[in-house]
Amino acid sequence: MKFRDGRIQLTVYLAGGLFIAAFAAMALGILAVQQRIVGVTHETRDVMVPQFLAQIRVVRNLEGLRHYGSLAVKGADPQVRRDAAYLAALIAAHPSSQSDEATRALVAEANGHVQSIVAGVGPAVAWPPMEDLLTARADALSVATGNLVLERATDIRDDSLLVRNLATALAVLFVSSMVVMVFLGRSLVVQLRTKNQFFNEASHDFRQRLHGMQLLINTAQRTPLHNAPAIVSKVKAATADLQRYLDNFLELTRLEAVVVRPVFNPVVLQDVFQRLELQFEEAASHRQVDLKFRYTRASVHSDERILLRLLENLISNAIKFARGRVLVAARPRLGRLEIWVMDDGEGMPELPQLGLFEAFVQGSNAKRVGTSDHGFGLGLSIVMRAASLLSARVQVRTQGGRGSTVKVVFKTAVD
Repeated sequence: MKFRDGRIQLTVYLAGGLFIAAFAAMALGILAVQQRIVGVTHETRDVMVPQFLAQIRVVRNLEGLRHYGSLAVKGADPQVRRDAAYLAALIAAHPSSQSDEATRALVAEANGHVQSIVAGVGPAVAWPPMEDLLTARADALSVATGNLVLERATDIRDDSLLVRNLATALAVLFVSSMVVMVFLGRSLVVQLRTKNQFFNEASHDFRQRLHGMQLLINTAQRTPLHNAPAIVSKVKAATADLQRYLDNFLELTRLEAVVVRPVFNPVVLQDVFQRLELQFEEAASHRQVDLKFRYTRASVHSDERILLRLLENLISNAIKFARGRVLVAARPRLGRLEIWVMDDGEGMPELPQLGLFEAFVQGSNAKRVGTSDHGFGLGLSIVMRAASLLSARVQVRTQGGRGSTVKVVFKTAVD
């Protein structure tokens, strides 16, 4: 079993924070664009529309002046010509406030031509070029006014589309966040259930061992003194069994904690092998197991403390289930390092490799050993967690009646 609920909780918090930040950013973006649309609408109503109307009036005055000038120049009736000249003078006398200086100058010049032609002091041939200038000016103002209207309408349309797109993205983000949070929530529930099962099983095993010790103590109280050494030996074995159980349980829970962070440094494997050889010398002798460490010059970048704990569990398991030999060796290969722990025990044929690394799972060879030292199913789980912290890979090759080989492959470069 692997505790991942801490990491899942952290993932839930990070995902929730990111989703909330994205929601807030999009909501603020929508509000900002909507406010901009409102501002553009008000500006169009209060500023642009009056300007549009004034521009239209300028264009209308230019068209009117061109028409009145034509009547004044080409009209047969003298009264019509005089009326046309009067209206042309009226337009020139009241120019639109939105007309620019060039337009006002053109209007004044055109009116002067009309008045001189009607008064008979100016040539009629001078009017057609002026009429063309008025027409061109009116067309230019009409096009500019149309472009201004089109530009403002395009801005409003683009902002509206942006609001729609942001609202769509917000909806998609909401749905996606709900799916992700539901998935993470279910994963967290599964991990919490697994963790509860782990502690329930650990509690059951712990109570079993305490109950066994209580029975032994009660038996010792009723046993004659000449039989006391045998009972004391059993109590001692039960106490050692409970101590190993607590050590393994506490180590696994410590390794599963999110706060564990390995510190990588160059580690000389021969020094590690010598420490392990001294540590397991008595245990191997007690079980009549020939424990051998093959000399190596290899080094690896690793956390020495976690590496020691990993190898301790592998060697302890190997000694526990070996018939008579255990070999520990290291071999550099293709820039990597492989550490082998081999025993000649019965092997574990009925369990898949992944199942071997679950807490409280034991292979068939565990049943061969006496009840006072039958293993807890925690060692290989500790190995897998420690290997994960060291970015190493664990491979198990086991066959019934022919022993087991555990290989730990480190991906870090070998010195």
